[in-house]
Amino acid sequence: PVAVHDTTPEEGGWVALGRTEGGVTVRHTQSVEMLMSDQDGAAIKAIRSEEGLEIEFALAELDLETYKYALNDATITTTAKSGSSAGWKEIKLYRGDVVARHALLVRGPSPYMNAELQYQVPIVVQTEEPEVSFTRDDKAVLNVQFSALYDLDDETAPFGKLLAQHQSA
Repeated sequence: PVAVHDTTPEEGGWVALGRTEGGVTVRHTQSVEMLMSDQDGAAIKAIRSEEGLEIEFALAELDLETYKYALNDATITTTAKSGSSAGWKEIKLYRGDVVARHALLVRGPSPYMNAELQYQVPIVVQTEEPEVSFTRDDKAVLNVQFSALYDLDDETAPFGKLLAQHQSA
């Protein structure tokens, strides 16, 4: 239900991040300034000074191909098995100064019928601190948060769209 794309989300090219655990949280952040006047004891106007979109989830299928998106689209280096040496995959843990951008697609059930609802977010960056939880039953869960950036090329829907199917084709 969660996928990323390295460029503009045209047809194809999506990378499924796998199954989630604990659901997906979509947070519409904002800062609203309440304006008062000298003559009134209550606010007479409100101005939204900041607005954002955050999407947070825990990936239940953890591999380096998924983990790399939490670490700024890190490069995976593969070393093949050789003689008595095992094969390894590795990613560097340092993320650097430049923050990787992706498109994000999150799917869930439509509230109207047995169909899909989906968030299509054209530009996201991984924010907050990714966390991996290891449990005693050999399960690893990766907690990540992506935040939308304002898409300067689409001022009508700068954070993307939320679509919910309500009728069959």
